[in-house]
Amino acid sequence: MSDVQVHRLGNGLTLLIDESNRPTSATHLSFPGGAAADPAGAEGASAVLHALAQRGAGGRDTKALSEAFDGLGFNRGGGALQAVDLFTLTGLAADWVPAMELLADIVLRPALPAEELEPCRTLALQELASLEDNPGYKARIELTRRYFPTAYGRCTLGSPEGVRSLTADGLREWWEGSWRPDGAILAVAGGVPAGQVVNTVERLFGGWNGAGPAGPPPSTDGRMAYEHLTHETEQVQIALAYDDVPPTDPTRYQSSMAVQVLSGGMGARLFTEVREKRGLCYSVGAGGQAVPGHGFVVCSAGTTTARSSETLEVLVGELRRLPGTAQADEVERGRVRLLSSMVMNEESTSSRAGRIANDWQLLGRVRTAAEMRAGIEAVTADNLNAWLAEHPPRDFTIVTLGPSFQWPEGLAL
Repeated sequence: MSDVQVHRLGNGLTLLIDESNRPTSATHLSFPGGAAADPAGAEGASAVLHALAQRGAGGRDTKALSEAFDGLGFNRGGGALQAVDLFTLTGLAADWVPAMELLADIVLRPALPAEELEPCRTLALQELASLEDNPGYKARIELTRRYFPTAYGRCTLGSPEGVRSLTADGLREWWEGSWRPDGAILAVAGGVPAGQVVNTVERLFGGWNGAGPAGPPPSTDGRMAYEHLTHETEQVQIALAYDDVPPTDPTRYQSSMAVQVLSGGMGARLFTEVREKRGLCYSVGAGGQAVPGHGFVVCSAGTTTARSSETLEVLVGELRRLPGTAQADEVERGRVRLLSSMVMNEESTSSRAGRIANDWQLLGRVRTAAEMRAGIEAVTADNLNAWLAEHPPRDFTIVTLGPSFQWPEGLAL
């Protein structure tokens, strides 16, 4: 991986450039805000604003804007996340400058036509309603809401009441106050020369100024231990979260390896013990997650009502059995998976842009591939077990969602 160049504009925008000899380019622009910063009573403002901003900008209407991107062969994406608003672009490096000019129009000069609000609102409400047909996703959203009791735990789609309350004037006011550069990150990876990137970004975004609203920190103070949500589905969904080390912790690689031992493929413990040996569920897994200043692990499983109590009991049992029991072959298998994933991601221009932006947001710096490889290779069964002795899975937040659920007799949190 090439060295990432870092430039900071006078308006507070951080520019990260990962230049490589590739014909493609990928861009990630994020700025503070997101669902956590939505005004109280207007939950969903950031999500709907992002959709509305795509409906004409810089003097182009919706069709002309889409045709301009399509003519360049660029794909755009993004949306409101937990604590940031995100825009992404992928396409050929040769056409990056005109694509960035279109993105600058969306961010700085959106039309925000009042007549387009209702279609955007309707789509947002439909997306919220679709959660009822995706119980696994709904369970994870409800888990996040309970694990982060403040506004940080909001659903990124907003709420039906909040979306219905939005007005065109209110969204324009929200755009004026929230889409600001101070604290924003613009990551560009691929075959665009670094000098061209700097000059283009200075020209397009140098006059942008101000700071957006800051949402609450990702605090878990006051989180609940367990709640069942009645939902008419065929299965019971189980979602569980527990604290992990923050992303800046130097032992983060031990944390990643612990998750691999639990859920790194079909030979990992959760798949083997919960599904294969007992046949309790079709899918079960765990994944490490990180937000600024805080790390956590999320586990999930879907099973029948009759087997849901045993599934949770075995799941928690495997988490509690982990400290002191990691084996060398499990660590080696996890190491191969982590290194393979790292290499594959570094081959993708889009993944590289996302990774360097994420590193900067979480760490305030960008890791090199050599640093990541060294961290992964330094983990052994001995130092992983020593780490687990100090950081055992505990203090769980659990949500079950389904027709009914009987708490396992004897299972204490």
